[in-house]
Amino acid sequence: IDSAIFPRGTTGYAIDTMARQFLWQAGLDYRHSTGHGVGSHLNVHEGPQGIGQRKAYDEVGLKAGMILSNEPGYYEDGSFGIRIENLVLAGKKHTTKRFGNVDYLGFEPVTMVPIQTKMIKKSLLTSLEVKWLNAYHQKVYEKVAPLLEGEALAWLKSETQPI
Repeated sequence: IDSAIFPRGTTGYAIDTMARQFLWQAGLDYRHSTGHGVGSHLNVHEGPQGIGQRKAYDEVGLKAGMILSNEPGYYEDGSFGIRIENLVLAGKKHTTKRFGNVDYLGFEPVTMVPIQTKMIKKSLLTSLEVKWLNAYHQKVYEKVAPLLEGEALAWLKSETQPI
């Protein structure tokens, strides 16, 4: 959902399908919500916003300034699981049109940690997914590198290289 653009007020219930669509195409799914609200009181699952199939997530439209987790995954029962969990901030996005005079929103990453690329099989990614991953890693490097030096900086540089 990191690259999704949607009208202000779209619910997390509707956005959830964007995250699941590729697993659904293969007849797969995951049993947890795609994301949950993160609030001002340090309550990890603080709503009312969220992204998932819960009925409550169809009752609250997303607004600029809301922070949510983005954590789709896949678990093969009794075998393995894959899940990347990041925080995202809903914010206004520029679009060439404004149908119905409505603002459009998207997500910006809050979490600035490299994604482990040695676990990625690049041949399974689309060119847009590779572009997104490389752009995310560039953003992580640009924001975090000024705070590091020595071995930590060298590690960050190696972990944020384009794939």
